[in-house]
Amino acid sequence: MTQLFRVAAAVALILCPSLLVRAQEKKEAGTPHVSAAPKHHSLPATPETVQWGWLDPKEKPKLTINSGDAVSVETMMHSLDQVKPGVPMEELVKLRLQNDGGGPHSVTGPIYVNGAEPGDTLEIRILKIVPKPDAFNFNLPGKQFPTVGLLASEFPEGFVRYYKLDLAKMQTEFKPGIVINLAPFPGILAVAPDPNEPAAKAGPPIHDEKGRTSTLRPWKNGSNMDLNELQAGSTLYVPVFLEGGLIWIGDAHCRQGNGEVNLTALECAYKEIEIQPIVRKDLKIDWPRAETKDNWIFAGFDEDLTQAMKIAVQQTVAWLSTQKMVPMSREEAYALTSMVGDCRVTEVVDIRKGVHCMIPKSIFVSQKSADHSSAQ
Repeated sequence: MTQLFRVAAAVALILCPSLLVRAQEKKEAGTPHVSAAPKHHSLPATPETVQWGWLDPKEKPKLTINSGDAVSVETMMHSLDQVKPGVPMEELVKLRLQNDGGGPHSVTGPIYVNGAEPGDTLEIRILKIVPKPDAFNFNLPGKQFPTVGLLASEFPEGFVRYYKLDLAKMQTEFKPGIVINLAPFPGILAVAPDPNEPAAKAGPPIHDEKGRTSTLRPWKNGSNMDLNELQAGSTLYVPVFLEGGLIWIGDAHCRQGNGEVNLTALECAYKEIEIQPIVRKDLKIDWPRAETKDNWIFAGFDEDLTQAMKIAVQQTVAWLSTQKMVPMSREEAYALTSMVGDCRVTEVVDIRKGVHCMIPKSIFVSQKSADHSSAQ
């Protein structure tokens, strides 16, 4: 019996550090503001629920939900579904010029989340993504759009190709001999614009005469981030700037390499992207961050790629030096970011360039399975 007691005591000593870390983590997390009886809603993509290239903070919400409710959102292809298989380059150019200053993106929304107030954070869990069967990729003619796309001047005539998606295999054929696995994610997942967003340093004006904000650029409210880690099972954390948050989803991608260098990804549309927005009054952030099952992710955006990198690293260091799982100094956080942080170029074609830094969860040996609260 004495021997059995000693074994049990030894096991308890081994488990205690892990249990303490979990308990501390949950204590720090606070309690998200979630409806007592979450509901499921649907928001179809129609001419009334989809905007072309602009986020309008005065737009009447197309759906009002409670924190913790789930919403299945449908999206359209670019330019209110006018970009479809067979449309030639000449028509793509006309569509781009037709909405000058605005993005080519079709965005569904906005969705009003009860209880969301400026200064809060919206935790948006991406539960499921179901693509539609068509997709495309193009770069506009460099002779007309010399700054649109990383190597625009080298491709004066532009290029477009349409693809059929095999949704059973979640693949598409790029051309005979090359098959691409699909990895769908929303290029745009936005809340209402930041009223203090700085003036444009490059490209067309950010706002139009109606006070709408172009979807061309990413910023603190998310928008055109093109963060390819935001796949099903991931979570976006984004600061709230206006009452209700106001969520838009669009620029549906079915696969994208980091950088999105020619201008577009494998652009598609979603039959359904199911999200669960949760109001976080206990979490205050300045820039978007994300979480997957493997990584915590911190984003930075600026017209200067080096400055975007600096912002992403600053956000990473700030989080590491304030998280409670394994307390550390800012100096230790800076060193750890240099050793294990994977900082990638998110995109370079949205006027404001993006960088995201990923910290692997696996390095926190006392936390073998992180939950959604851990992104604090």
